[in-house]
Amino acid sequence: MSWDAGNLSVGEPVFAPSSGSPGGEGGYWMTYATDRTDESSWLLVIPADDPGSGPVARVRIPVRVPLGLHGNWLPTEE
Repeated sequence: MSWDAGNLSVGEPVFAPSSGSPGGEGGYWMTYATDRTDESSWLLVIPADDPGSGPVARVRIPVRVPLGLHGNWLPTEE
């Protein structure tokens, strides 16, 4: 299952369990994203049980958050 992020470059997500979910399995994926058209930054909240449906919430961050904030993916040659 995949979600088309359009003009957003999406960073590495973190899992946020829902309170009261059995075994901590239910919850959301949260990630920063940068809109490539205007370089605005966003916090995206994506349901863990259906990530292909896309974000259930988008929060505009008032300052630019660099996508390399936590993790970086590089080719093995570098």
